[in-house]
Amino acid sequence: MKKIYLLITALLFVMGTAFAQPDNKSKIQVSDNSSDNTVTVKQDQDGNEVNSSKVSITEFSDLNDVDVDQDGENQKSEVTIREGFANSVDVEQDEEDNRSKVNIDFSGFNEVDVDQESEDNRSNVNITDLSDGNTVDVYQAGDGSHTSKVDIVNFSGDNTVEVEQRGEDQKSVVAISNAGDFNDVDVYQNGEDNESYVSIDDQNLENEVDVTQNGEDNDSDVTIDNNNSYNEVEVEQEGDDNESEVSISNFSDGNTVDVDQDGDDLESEVSIDEDSDDNWVEVSQDGEDHESFVDIYEGSDNTVEVSQHGDYSTSDVTIFDSNGNDVDVSQK
Repeated sequence: MKKIYLLITALLFVMGTAFAQPDNKSKIQVSDNSSDNTVTVKQDQDGNEVNSSKVSITEFSDLNDVDVDQDGENQKSEVTIREGFANSVDVEQDEEDNRSKVNIDFSGFNEVDVDQESEDNRSNVNITDLSDGNTVDVYQAGDGSHTSKVDIVNFSGDNTVEVEQRGEDQKSVVAISNAGDFNDVDVYQNGEDNESYVSIDDQNLENEVDVTQNGEDNDSDVTIDNNNSYNEVEVEQEGDDNESEVSISNFSDGNTVDVDQDGDDLESEVSIDEDSDDNWVEVSQDGEDHESFVDIYEGSDNTVEVSQHGDYSTSDVTIFDSNGNDVDVSQK
C-alpha cells in the first residue's frame, strides 16, 4: 500500500510539473523554390518554461519573410538559410536565458535581425561558404552576461554585421577567416566588464571592423594573422581601466589600425611581426596613468604613431630585426 501511495504521489508530481512547465515547439520549413511567403511564429509562456522555434529556408527559396517572437524564459530560436536569397528574418526574444542561432550557408542578400532583451542572452551567427551581401543585426540589452559570436568564413564577402550590447559582463567574438573579403563589422558595447575579440585570419582582404566600448574595465583584442591585407580596424574605448591589444603577424601587409582611448589607467599593446610590412597603426590615449607598448619584429616599412595626453604616461617601443619603420611618440 505504501508503494502504491508513493507511486501515485510521484505520478501526480510529474503530471503537475508537466502542466506547470509546458514546452512550446515550432518547426517551419520553406524549401524547393518557395518564394514570397510570410511566416509568423509567436510563443508566449509564463515562469520557467521552454519555447523552441526552428525555421529552415532552403533549396533556392527567395524573398520570404519570417518573424519569430518569443516571450518567456528559456527560449531557443534557430534559423537556417541554405541556398536562399533576399529573405528577411526577424527574431525577438524577451525575458531570461535566451538562445538564438542563425546559419547562412551558400546564400546571398538576406537580412537577419536578432533582438534579445533581459539577462543571459546568447547569439550565434554563422555566415559560410560563398555567402555574400548578407546583413545581420544583433541587439542585446538587459542585466549582464550577454554573449555574441559571429563567424564569416569560406569565401564569404560583402556582408554587414552590427552587434550592440548593453549591460554588464558582455562578450563579443567576431571571426573572419578563409578568404572573406570586403566585410563590414561594427561592435558596440555599453556597460562594465566588456570583452571584444576580433580575429581576421587566413587570406582576407579589405574588411572593416569598428569596435566601440563605453564604460569601465573594457578589453579589446584584435588579431590579424596569416596573409591578410588592406584591412581597417578602429577601436574606441571611453572609460577607466580599459585595455586594447592589436596583433598583426605572418605576412599581413597594408593594414590600418586606429586605437582611441579616453579615461584613466589605460593600456595599449601593438605588435607587428613575422614579415608583416607597410602597416599603419595609430594609438591615442587621453587621461592619466597611460601605458603603451609597441613591438616590431621582422617587419618593414610600418608606421606607428603613439599620442598620450595626461600625467604619468609610459611608452615602450621595441624594434628587432626590422628595417624602414617609422615610429612617432608624443607625450603631453
